[in-house]
Amino acid sequence: MLGAFSGWSRVRLRASKVDPVLMRNRVSRVGGTLVGCFVAAVACAHGAVASQVAATKAALLPSGYLSTRGCQIVDRHGHAVRLACMGGFGTDIVGGRLDYDNGPYHGVDANISAVREFGFNCIRVDFNDKNVSDPVLMSQFDELVAACKKYGVKVIFDNHNNEATARNWGNAAQQSNGIWFDTGPGSDGTDGAGDKGTISDEQFLLDWVVMAKRYAGNTTVIGFDIRNEPWAHYNPRPPVWGGDGPRDIHAMYERVGAAIQKVDPGALIICEAIINWQTGAYAGDLAPVVALPVKLSVPAKVVYSLHEYAWSEVKVSKDLLIPRLNKTWGFLVAGNVAPVWIGEMGTASGPKDARGIQWDADLLAYLNGDDGDLGGPVFRGADQPVSADVWRWGCQPETEDGCMNHAGVIRPEIAAYVDGLLFRPRPVR
Repeated sequence: MLGAFSGWSRVRLRASKVDPVLMRNRVSRVGGTLVGCFVAAVACAHGAVASQVAATKAALLPSGYLSTRGCQIVDRHGHAVRLACMGGFGTDIVGGRLDYDNGPYHGVDANISAVREFGFNCIRVDFNDKNVSDPVLMSQFDELVAACKKYGVKVIFDNHNNEATARNWGNAAQQSNGIWFDTGPGSDGTDGAGDKGTISDEQFLLDWVVMAKRYAGNTTVIGFDIRNEPWAHYNPRPPVWGGDGPRDIHAMYERVGAAIQKVDPGALIICEAIINWQTGAYAGDLAPVVALPVKLSVPAKVVYSLHEYAWSEVKVSKDLLIPRLNKTWGFLVAGNVAPVWIGEMGTASGPKDARGIQWDADLLAYLNGDDGDLGGPVFRGADQPVSADVWRWGCQPETEDGCMNHAGVIRPEIAAYVDGLLFRPRPVR
């Protein structure tokens, strides 16, 4: 998805139904995707959950780096935590700059202070490979990280694409060739959008090492989301999970993860699923992890990830949604195999969109462990629910985009939804 700070004024074009060609071209994601809406009817339907969750104040993440234990993300003392993140920070284009003037908060300090006040404990920050050699932007990233440190907010950096430009926003949102490089073996020498590529698999690794070195030892930066939304549908050169070929993304995760750990062993290594609309893996499919997990020399640092949006469903129905979630990623959590972070989530709904509202309610219940009778994960004792990242920060209520209104508060229709995703430590009983 497009970083909100790379251009606030963009308007999202939405599709009312699944259109594989539209999705392949990414037209519907030109301007960023919407934060899900959550109206009073949903709050009533899940009143017991909302009231229980709201009984304690949302917490920041503890100091220090994080690790994993089974399906849980834990702090240095072994206590379970929940990543309650906000997306839409960073930039996805060559020459992009951070811009904090969308809404009533101005400047990096005011915006990160508001992130904390809203109850979020981390942000996801987008960049591309060309950004790494941009000294002005990198200095802005340093300023952003410093502000997050001041307010106790953690940072996850996300490699969004190789070298997208402002003239092709779709390619910035999700690289058009579906892989993590755009030149060399395994590619056709382009980014899939008609532009000649310059980022090889090797250069991709080196760029990640530069990022990791820059923030090594800085415990504000807790993780690296290695690659945004790899995809395989309608793709003549798709990424694959395994096989040791040039497009083996599992091998890439292990190779890049190992290189990062040599310079910054404390950070989480976040590995996204491959999206494939032709197989029904609209958000991605982590089933291959069972037979072929990502293994690194520094153990307990791998977190798997995918992105959930209401528009990715042909029909909003809990009877359809829950089986898909169970099949594509929920089994990792329910079986205590590995943690999953929903690295982007939201809906294309407004206050009157019953379709999106219902999807919000169903997904929130699943993340919070309310669907154990349907095969979903259940959390007991001090265990934390599934971690997530809400798309996105900012104020564009006229387009139903952005998490806040012009008064600088969370939009009322999504307030309960957002509250249900925040981190609240649970005492061991």
